[in-house]
Amino acid sequence: MKRFLNLPPWQSVGIFAALVFGIYLVIAVIYQARGESQSSLAGVAGIAAWAVLIVALAAYLNAWRRRPNAAERLVARYLTENRVVADWLGQPVKVELPERIGKGASNDAIQMPVIARASGPLGGGDVHLTLARVSGAWEVLHAELDRDGKVVSLSAEK
Repeated sequence: MKRFLNLPPWQSVGIFAALVFGIYLVIAVIYQARGESQSSLAGVAGIAAWAVLIVALAAYLNAWRRRPNAAERLVARYLTENRVVADWLGQPVKVELPERIGKGASNDAIQMPVIARASGPLGGGDVHLTLARVSGAWEVLHAELDRDGKVVSLSAEK
């Protein structure tokens, strides 16, 4: 079930819809073979359609709730656009955050360390970043790429 929820919403809704309408096909064949009324078959179709709509709404709300926050977007953008990371890991750079970055209140001044995993065609490494939010917007104060024991500063170049 967890794997199903981690799919993009359009995929999970499509799989569920295919399953529901596959079951509806079996029910429709059985109703036709028995000579049942078409109105009861229409009721089953209506229930199936409503079930698919409810699952679609739940899947899109789940995806909206799990979208990355501003600090996570900053980390991903900073690492994918950084020339030093591109030189050491190659392009395209894939960024993974092992845990979500807390939002905090919007008027709090926060400084926090973040560890991200960056990988590319030439290899991967851990990136140690220091993020700060003073006036509402997040900034990267310091960043280092640790690849196979070699530490490279990312803050000097962007």
